Amino acid sequence: MKKVSIALFGAICAAFPAVAQDIYKVEAVSGNDLSGTARFVGMGGAMSALGADLSVMGTNPAGIGLYRSGDFALSASANVQPGATDYRGIGKSRASFDQIGFVYAGRLRDSDLKFVNFGFNYQKVRNFKNYIDVPYFATGDLSQSWEMSDLAYVSSGWLDLSVDEDRQLTTPLTNLGYNTNMIVPVRDAGGKITGYAPYSAESYNYRRVQWGGIQQYNFNVAFNVQDRFYGGMTLGLYNVKFHSFTDYGEKLPGTDGKLYDYNMQNAESLSGTGFDLKFGFIARPFETSPFRIGLAFSTPVWYSLTADAHLDMYAPNPNGDVPYIHDWASVIDNSYNVRTPWKLNVSMATTVGNFLALDAEYEFSNNHRSNISYSDYYDDYWYGPSADEETDYALKNEIERFMKPVHTFKVGAEARLGSGLYARLGYNYVSAPFEKDAYLNLFANSSSYAYSTNTDYVNLGAINRVTAGLGWRGKHVYFDAAYQYQQQQGDLYAFHVSDGTQNGNALSAATVDLNRHNVLFTLGYKF
Repeated sequence: MKKVSIALFGAICAAFPAVAQDIYKVEAVSGNDLSGTARFVGMGGAMSALGADLSVMGTNPAGIGLYRSGDFALSASANVQPGATDYRGIGKSRASFDQIGFVYAGRLRDSDLKFVNFGFNYQKVRNFKNYIDVPYFATGDLSQSWEMSDLAYVSSGWLDLSVDEDRQLTTPLTNLGYNTNMIVPVRDAGGKITGYAPYSAESYNYRRVQWGGIQQYNFNVAFNVQDRFYGGMTLGLYNVKFHSFTDYGEKLPGTDGKLYDYNMQNAESLSGTGFDLKFGFIARPFETSPFRIGLAFSTPVWYSLTADAHLDMYAPNPNGDVPYIHDWASVIDNSYNVRTPWKLNVSMATTVGNFLALDAEYEFSNNHRSNISYSDYYDDYWYGPSADEETDYALKNEIERFMKPVHTFKVGAEARLGSGLYARLGYNYVSAPFEKDAYLNLFANSSSYAYSTNTDYVNLGAINRVTAGLGWRGKHVYFDAAYQYQQQQGDLYAFHVSDGTQNGNALSAATVDLNRHNVLFTLGYKF
């Protein structure tokens, strides 16, 4: 059940479902990293048509049908973000246990159905660890308090934030801004509120660290028919653990010519579970050729998520008995559902003799089809406990306006250098998930924003990944290593103040680098 605690003025949320989500959180649970076994990563994730690797359970389940013997493997990695620093106990580098799984190959004799294979694979499909630091950014006199002031206006007019009923119609951050005098009501001669006066800031500083991940548990069954046709299905179960801490400050010029510090700290967490199904097919269209084509699709991941947040605000109080006014707000146990988009994967691969393997593929994910909904549980007198699910159409509209279909291209090659020794190269491109003018629209007609504790957002750019790897194969034991470099930039906006156009932000973007290095090792055993 939902619980919300707001300092000084008590609860503000009785009228709405206690949820705090947006298009940026939808993207967080919709995208995947390039992860898995070191062989899979070393080839840029391009193995959906080649198959016979544990990680292809998550891209083309039919690839498990190419196994002719059992396999067991486990993988671990180290991630490094250049330019990051130790913050909140999260360091520049972080070790991760990324994968463990097995395949049992069931050979059938005297039948067109050659193998029925079963597999399981645990894999961390998303690592949320990242660090952003913008130590000084000129605001052009804009301030986060300007957005607080804008959020104190609704279609019926200016809210009176001294009244609980009106406080329910805006965000906790706006209410805290009022409590701490970051926004001050302006009244006409009759005492009616005609607006809220905000501060003007000289600059802001921003630090944010995120950590956690999405764990995927795949259960697979795959078939081999005549050594030419392969099919498979994977049931995927997901576990989400996401944490974020933001430290935001502004330099506020006072009437006495001095600069005063404003500070806001926002801690958020997100947890939950989900599931999906994946179906795949691989065929060798020409009996005498190793060339093969693959086709796979994934259903949406149906997530059930719970969010928590805690917000602290420290505002200057130059004329008071104490130098700062402190207030806080907590939003606890906020539940909602996310449905990610369908995904389609098309691949082709071939081998050249016994010394070269090649794979290329394309994946399409239509983010416009994502959805957010709420479950309302009730106990019917005649039929017992039940639940209705209601779509948040305001957020659905934001998804369609600002989220883009994502296109992923992968190519990979593996060359046999000598007896048991292999080298791999890969390239992986993922298009940007957001429109350039996307923003965190806290003015949308969604009750969820009554519980939003942040104003910042990052419009992520495209991802370019370059990978390389080495592998050694013995009679039963094998060892693989891979290196991955991921390049990505994003446009950070600490808050949104309209520039008078439809989606434009008067605050300039701060370009941030989210580049990272990854080194991965896999130890396996064939049986």
